[in-house]
Amino acid sequence: MMGKEVRISLLAVFLVTFLLVCTSGGALAELVPKIGFVDGQKIFDDYQKSKDLVASLQVRAEEQWVAMEEMRQLLEEKRIAVETKLSQIEEKGKEIQEKKKELGKLEEELKLQDLLAPFAKEEKLTQIELLSQDIQRLEEERQEVEKERQTGEIQLRVLEEEIRSFNDGLQAERQEEEFRIVEEVSEDILSTIKIIAEKEGYRLVFDKLALLYTTPEAEFDLTEEVLFHLNQNYQLGQ
Repeated sequence: MMGKEVRISLLAVFLVTFLLVCTSGGALAELVPKIGFVDGQKIFDDYQKSKDLVASLQVRAEEQWVAMEEMRQLLEEKRIAVETKLSQIEEKGKEIQEKKKELGKLEEELKLQDLLAPFAKEEKLTQIELLSQDIQRLEEERQEVEKERQTGEIQLRVLEEEIRSFNDGLQAERQEEEFRIVEEVSEDILSTIKIIAEKEGYRLVFDKLALLYTTPEAEFDLTEEVLFHLNQNYQLGQ
């Protein structure tokens, strides 16, 4: 239960309140501060300057997105080129293996056919020589393609890093621009609220999100008035 001192204090508060209500309107107006509120999000969204800044940011973002897509397309082309080189290397490797098997077969035939006529041996030796030259040519071609593949791999990694760096830079730039817009627009809003509050005698102006409850009277809501002055001043300044 409440103690005697607490009950006395509550009674004193009630009496003081009762006396204030019973005083003249002028005296009460001096004791009760004039309070208003605004819908900060609505002001930010409907302020023409905010719209223009956000639209400009969106245009730049779309241009940057196009540039990013071009880089990604180039990256895909590089990746396909590297994969094509890898396929060529595998194909040449298989061809070389087939040629080597054929060469081994000819060499075995040559060893087993000592009784061949000289012209027949000469024909076998010619086949072996041509096949050996063919294998050497294929080996050189495979090495050349492998060099091209390695160069393509390096270019691919470099381009991937460029895209990653470009994307990180875009995100950082966008965040910085968004922060600048919010800061610039917020300064305009706060400055306008201050001018209205001082002119019309408001002691306190809250953001709507900070209010747990407010009466439905429109006189407390300064949102449209603030918006009107913001857009008017913005149009005059253009």
